[in-house]
Amino acid sequence: MNKIPVSYVLRSYPYFLLDIIGLILAGIVVQMSIDWHLALRQGIWALAGVGIFLILVNIPYKTILKHSLPFYGFLLALLILVKVAGHQSHGARRWIGYGPVMIQPSEFMKLALVLALVWVFGKMDGKEGLSFGKVLLATSMAALPGILIAKQPDLGTAIGLFFCLGVFLFLRGIRSRTFFTALWISVILLPIGWQVVWNHLQGFQKDRIRTFLNPESDPSGLGYHTLQSMVAVGSGGWFGQGLKGATQVRFRFLPGAHTDFAFAVFSEEWGLVGAAALLLANAYILWFGYKTAVLCRESRGFFLAAGLTSLFGISFLVNASMVVGILPVVGIPMPLLSYGGSALLVSMMGLALILNVRTHEET
Repeated sequence: MNKIPVSYVLRSYPYFLLDIIGLILAGIVVQMSIDWHLALRQGIWALAGVGIFLILVNIPYKTILKHSLPFYGFLLALLILVKVAGHQSHGARRWIGYGPVMIQPSEFMKLALVLALVWVFGKMDGKEGLSFGKVLLATSMAALPGILIAKQPDLGTAIGLFFCLGVFLFLRGIRSRTFFTALWISVILLPIGWQVVWNHLQGFQKDRIRTFLNPESDPSGLGYHTLQSMVAVGSGGWFGQGLKGATQVRFRFLPGAHTDFAFAVFSEEWGLVGAAALLLANAYILWFGYKTAVLCRESRGFFLAAGLTSLFGISFLVNASMVVGILPVVGIPMPLLSYGGSALLVSMMGLALILNVRTHEET
């Protein structure tokens, strides 16, 4: 598999690239309406992401997959280091770094897990059934970092890892005997497992679950984030309040406006029309990614494109649902829109690999 010039990639897939650039710029504009310092930092991370994007597009994805297990092992070691000596903020220990440069290894672990699962499932022949041993191996690879991340605490990212595992199991197919064995074991262990999970949840995580179905029961406390987010979305109207007219942002009514609720800010500023355009831009990325998977003639390319597209999709769908109160607040950012260098870099790396697969499959 040969390298393909970046110039060819830029010429061949302009709509995909313009879509990504548009979402990045939308994220910077959202941050600028909150605090120009945030916009400046997000812009710097965006430039770094574009540089990494151009590098990854030019390296054959099969070469990258050869380093999937070392990359997974390195991120697992970083998660352990975060547990021991990570930076703590707002009661969570998720970051590691020095000075102003801090990274969140749990975000990169999502990408590392997808690459590792491609190594597990992509090497199997299409006629080979999925054995219980393979399922156990893949589950262990998701569970190890998942437990470490849940203890940070970062329940949303931990759930995202298991979603990635579920996607791969679905795509690979499971023998009926393996499926029913795993199902009965899960049913038997479910009460114990739920009690263990519940006992290890932080107080605020338990409160989020309790108030999910009825945020109005405590409008000034536990349900405040969700209610203010829905107010922001609703007050946007058809065409939005503009960058200076969005009261939820201007008067700081919405907590986490730059991170978890960046989509709510965007909706208030640009209205239903702008929000619909943003959702369509994300939907186009999903369409491009899944079409890339369908076009693949090689199993590893198929799993890589489908897995990364699903990873992008779950972040997009969960965040959008969280903002309008359909799902509880679990701390999953909106790809390319929410503030955060690690999340932005991971999104750019994943999109670069999707384009990498597409380029090599069509040439």
